[in-house]
Amino acid sequence: MVFLPILDPVLGCASYLLGDDAVGTAVVVDPLEAVGADAYIVRAAEHGLAIEHIVESHVHADHASAAAALGAALRLPVSLHPDAHPTYPHRPLADGEEIAVGSLALTVWHTPGHTPDSLSLVARDTTRSQTPWFALTGDALFVGDVGRPDLVEGEGEEAVRAAAASLYRSLHQRLLTLPDEVEIYPAHYGASACGGLFMSRKPWSTVGFERRANRALQAPDEQSFLRHVLGLLKPPPPDARALRRRNLGLGPDTPAPEAGP
Repeated sequence: MVFLPILDPVLGCASYLLGDDAVGTAVVVDPLEAVGADAYIVRAAEHGLAIEHIVESHVHADHASAAAALGAALRLPVSLHPDAHPTYPHRPLADGEEIAVGSLALTVWHTPGHTPDSLSLVARDTTRSQTPWFALTGDALFVGDVGRPDLVEGEGEEAVRAAAASLYRSLHQRLLTLPDEVEIYPAHYGASACGGLFMSRKPWSTVGFERRANRALQAPDEQSFLRHVLGLLKPPPPDARALRRRNLGLGPDTPAPEAGP
């Protein structure tokens, strides 16, 4: 199996090229415009892989995505949650759906909270085991922190609070049910504006270590979690609205579609 993190340390963004070199196919998750669409194609070819899937963990608000450009170059739809509503060619991913890339199996988990459309991907190498090996946690669970719930356009205080409550459930009812040894690879680290004050500069961790050491996960109940997350929000990126619109393929004055229930 090929597992290649492709990072942007300036913005603290992480993307991933995953593939099975035995069959020559790959999936790219959260491609970055700062890296460039062509770079993912070249890196895949260097490992004898052809990209067959492009996945966005959510519509990003802190950086420009290369997903639409990569999809256009490869004539592939971008896979994301139905609540994203992009204008470019895309394929909706349902909770529980499986993306197979040779022996690599990625199970889609809907983990809303950072945004309504947030996804995580739980990975198995089926040649070795049917148990989860690692998870790409998007902006739900970071190293040292959790995603912020306040970057969706037009949300007021009550909506942000409801998003934080969704994030609590996504963590405690989904991601924290994974075994301690499962590795986590989030979409951001270090300097990213999408996390809180305690986000680590280390790009990956394990479920067990975060369960024990992540401050947000030490909250004993949902209300304590809400107080922690909402009380420590950093100022949003000044261009968050414009970046979300760009990553949806919208113009600056085009009304954004409403998320599903």
